[in-house]
Formats: sequence, structure tokens, C-alpha cells
Amino acid sequence: MKPLRRELLNGVLVLVVASLLSVAFSAFQVSFNPQLWVLILMALAIAVSGYILFEFTLGVIASAEDRVKEWLKRVGTPARIELNREGEPAGLVAVGDALKIIKPGSDYTVMFYIGASGDDLSFVKDTAAVREKYYGQILELLKVGTIREYKRLMCFDYDVLANDPELKSGILRVGEGPGTISRVVGEHCRRIMETRGCSLYVAPAILRFSVVLYGGDKVAITVDTAADQHTGDRRAVGVLSFSDPPNAEIIDQFRQIERATERRMVAVHKIRFPEDATPIAERAAL
Repeated sequence: MKPLRRELLNGVLVLVVASLLSVAFSAFQVSFNPQLWVLILMALAIAVSGYILFEFTLGVIASAEDRVKEWLKRVGTPARIELNREGEPAGLVAVGDALKIIKPGSDYTVMFYIGASGDDLSFVKDTAAVREKYYGQILELLKVGTIREYKRLMCFDYDVLANDPELKSGILRVGEGPGTISRVVGEHCRRIMETRGCSLYVAPAILRFSVVLYGGDKVAITVDTAADQHTGDRRAVGVLSFSDPPNAEIIDQFRQIERATERRMVAVHKIRFPEDATPIAERAAL
């Protein structure tokens, strides 16, 4: 219970007891009425017993909370899944919430999977505003020092990367279709290249879902729908999170995947937006 609420309840109890005592003294001065005194004593007993029960209940609740905290320290935070609901990108919100409790000085690494048809791994439709808020939160934590280093690996399907000379040379393209990223992601990547403590790479995808690594003790992965047989599109429907403890082995496996991906990554040196291809004469007219 919040301290202010508890103090208010204590004040009410003191007021009730003081009122009953005042009535008792007044009744004794006027005339001795046994029935009235019995009622006053009963009221005092009820008030005191109620307060004792109230304090006992608070003690039990506090003890239970302490036991849960101690249990979590020893056993760890269980794995959990956050699924999107209609109109609510719960998975993306869960990743944002995890950033609020990240340990100061932690590294933050994202292996962002991009499917065969392009950046189609949106959590729900129209998530641009949520993504922008989440991306801004990352850079703000980097600015204040909570995040020590922010690394983003743009992981493309092997066949897409192998057949795209620009991607292999470290050039990202904003647009639609294979080998491209969305404008929101493109703008964020441009800010990454302009911000100290950030790094941006292109790499082949070892896993066909996105992975987020928080420091050395937390990992989150996207939960996706099955790929469409004709377009290859996949859509993320939530996030599955692991913590150490008790999932140290799982997190270590993802760290090994991260290291394997980094051995084949290429630093991004340019991000090409659709307007960059517009002839100079047309841009002047605009």
C-alpha cells in the first residue's frame, strides 16, 4: 500500500478512537449509563481489532511480495510471450517497456530480419508512429548513457543479399520490394549513422525472425506468422522474451548466433531514398 493511503487510514482510525473516547467521557460526566458504556467499549474493541487485522493483512501481503522478489532473484524471470491484439502492437510495446528497465551501461543489439519481399515484418498495420517512438527511446537512452553501444544488423535473406550488389557493398535502399527497407526504418538508420555510439551493418539472415539483445541477460525474439507461399511475406504477431536467470543457455545460444552473423556483416555507408534517384531538374521544380 502507498504510504499516503496508509497514513490516511491511520488518521481515520485515530479520529474514530478519539471521538469514541470523547463520547465516553461526556457520558460519564452526565450520568453513568451501563448500556451506553457497553456500546462505547464494543465500538472501541471493533476499531482496535479492525486496525490490528488491517496491519496483519498488510504484513502478510508485504511478506508475500518479499518472497516473490526473493524467488525471482534466485530462480529468475520466467520466459513470457506478448501477442498483438487488434489495433495494439503489444509485441513492440513490450520491447519498449524492456528498455525502461535496462541496466545502465548495457549494450543493445538488434538483428532486424527483412524478408524476401522487403521490410514486411510490421507488428500490425500502421505502426509507423509506434516504431518512431520506440526508435527515439533507444537514441535517448544512448544519449544519457543508459545504453553504452547500440548496434543494428539489417539481416536479409541469403538469396536476396547474394543477388544484390548494392546490399553486399553496404548500401541500403528505402522503397518496396526485395532488398528494401521502409521509410521509418530508413530514417532511423540514417540517424544511427549520424549518432556517436551507434553502428549499422548489412548481414545475411541466420534466423528468419528479428532478435533483440539487451545487455548480457535479456533476449527478445519476434513471433511471426507463416510465410505466404506466393509472396513469401511474413508478419510479426508478438514477442517472446527470455531472461538470465533462468534462461542462460538460451541467451548464450543467441549470443553465438550474433557472433556468427557479425563474421559476415558489412558496414552500411549509404542509405538511398526514392527521392535521391529523382533527376536534379525535377527536384528543382518541386
